[in-house]
Amino acid sequence: MRRLALILSLLAQTSTALATDPPSVAKAALDFELSDGHRFVTLASLPAQPTVINFWRADCPPCVREMPELAALARAGRVRVITVALQRPAETAAAPAAIQAALQPPLLSLHGPGEPRGLLARFGNRAGALPHTVILDTDRRACAQHTGEINRRWLAEALAACGKT
Repeated sequence: MRRLALILSLLAQTSTALATDPPSVAKAALDFELSDGHRFVTLASLPAQPTVINFWRADCPPCVREMPELAALARAGRVRVITVALQRPAETAAAPAAIQAALQPPLLSLHGPGEPRGLLARFGNRAGALPHTVILDTDRRACAQHTGEINRRWLAEALAACGKT
């Protein structure tokens, strides 16, 4: 019985650690080269601007639930919002209509690589869990990140902590 309690305690600690990554500041500017379906986009080629990057999949319920909040943030125009679908473009195209509507400009919708672990690790998510959201400053350095579902409150607090209010 004691062994079971220890295992359950370790599992609870692990799931908590996966749910919220501590904010970190990357020493080097982050970059990637991903497709928007028409061209390849690099972060370095985009104008300097605070950026929220969200890694997601259409078969991930928390990913889908947070998409309208990300679209609203993009429409507000205070920061750039980029979503990176870690799935084939056909899977993104098959997402529900509400998600398709959320993925419209000014939100920038990109597709990640077939094997995303390296990309996710570079953006602070070594576990590979989704959804994963990172806020970059104007120098493309991570100033906040969260693995798990985000909401309006987390976005507001993280953006304020990053000096993006």
